[in-house]
This record gives sequence, structure tokens and C-alpha cells, in this order.
Amino acid sequence: MRIPEGYPKLPSEFDYETEVLTSADGEHDIFLNVFRKRGVRVERALLVVHGQGEHGARYQHFPHFLEGHYQLIVALDLRGHGRSEGIRGHVENFDEYCDDVLLAWDTLGKKAGAGVPLDWFAHSMGGTITLRMLQLRPDPGISNLILSAPGIDLTVKVPWVKDVAAKLLAGVWGSLQMETGLDPAELSHEAAVVDAIKKDSLHHTKATSKFYLGFMAAMRDLRETDLRIPASTRLLLQLAGDDRIVSTPAAEVLFDHLKHSRKEKIVYPSLFHEIYQETGKEKVFADMISFLERGRKS
Repeated sequence: MRIPEGYPKLPSEFDYETEVLTSADGEHDIFLNVFRKRGVRVERALLVVHGQGEHGARYQHFPHFLEGHYQLIVALDLRGHGRSEGIRGHVENFDEYCDDVLLAWDTLGKKAGAGVPLDWFAHSMGGTITLRMLQLRPDPGISNLILSAPGIDLTVKVPWVKDVAAKLLAGVWGSLQMETGLDPAELSHEAAVVDAIKKDSLHHTKATSKFYLGFMAAMRDLRETDLRIPASTRLLLQLAGDDRIVSTPAAEVLFDHLKHSRKEKIVYPSLFHEIYQETGKEKVFADMISFLERGRKS
């Protein structure tokens, strides 16, 4: 696991474990990063769902900032990412990602034990997957849902030539990998984070035509369909005000149209896309903690 310079280490009372699960379709091994507080009963647990190209081990600073709130944190690697199996940046059907996160979610519940409140955090494409999952499994039992810069639309529109090419390729060679052209410098202002991404062998900048078409269709469906969040789930939407990757305005429109009484939104004006890996991440974590504490008092 590559830790950016200056980032907090795993708290001494936390153990880091790994686990490998077989995907629902039986075709891939799905890797889990498990952070567990030693010698205590689990009172609340958290699932972490990463974004496109990254992996769960990039969230190893979460136990440091959230150790007073979670005794168990599980961060999976989606298929084709990190240490999970699969072609990098490829998925045959976007809903296979939903199968992966639900597999990790059910595993989190088993590890935490019966009756333990379970929360869900998702970043970027992980947010797209999460909201798509809620269309397929309307009430998985999430207590608090925290979405960091979810993918509802892209900031820069894909040229029509590339879009047409992807559609043509999907039918003949849908798993052909292409470079996304993503610039790590547009993810965070923190030089150490950008440097760590460039040196991270588990990070990739690949995408296939089938992945691209599935991702675009999932975002389009979220924009065009009335989304429902379970009444028992509290929602926190945290957005980057200077997001060069996904569209903050599109996420705000989705939030405004969402008929849900237990929702909150925060926009961080000067931050880039990876707000939890950014300069000022302490404020982002503090806002998440305040949200959690308000929920416990309500």
C-alpha cells in the first residue's frame, strides 16, 4: 500500500487484514481491504467504494480520521481494479459493479454482526455504482450514505467521434483497453497525492468501450430517472467546487430533485475532484463526522 508523504499512518489499535471473495458470477476474485479496531466490539461499520482507476487501499487514512466512529471499515477493489481480478478498466455490464459492492456490503454485515448500524461511503464512479445499486436493490439497509463527488455527468464532454468509435468497437472488441488521458494533477492540489498516484502500480488509466458505454448509460439513467433513497437512510452529498472530472452542477440538480427529507449537501469551492485526498481534507472529514453525530442525536 503506497501512502502519500505526510499522510497519517494506520492507528496502532487497528489491524489491517485482507480477504478475497468470489464474485457473484463466479468469474473474478474480489479483493477486500479490512481495517478492524483490535479488542473492541463493533458498534458501527463502514463500506468504502472507490472510483474509476483507483482502489480500496487508497483509503487507509480513513481509520485515522474516523477511528472514534467506526471499529470496522471495509474498502473493496472493484473488478478490474487494484488487486481484484479482471481486465483493467473493463466490465461487460456496468451492473456487475453493483454485484461487487453488494457482495462487499453483505460481507461487511456478517463481519460486523447482527444489529450493527452499517454506513456506506462512495467516491466518484463509486457514487454512480452506489446510486445505480439503489435502483436495483432499493433498501439494502444503509444508515448513513456519504457520496463524494459522485459521477452524474462528466465535466468535459466526450467528442462525438470517440463516442461513435466506442459504440462501433463495443460490438467487435469491447474489451480493448484505451487510455483515459486522466491527469493526476487535476485530482488533488496535494503534490504528495499526485506523486503517489503516479508511482502507484495498482492505479490505472485504462477504459474499454464496453465500460465507457455502460458508465455513460448509468449516469444518463440517473439524470433522467426519479431516484429514491430509502426513508431510513440519511444522505450527505459532498462536492468539489473545482471538479475537472465529473460535473458538480449535475450532482446538484440530482440532489435538488431528490424527494428525500434527510439529505444534506456541502460544496467545497476551491477543491479538486478527490476531496478526501485534498488540501483541506481535514475539513471534509470534520463535516462528515458532524453529519454522523447529528444523526445520532436525531
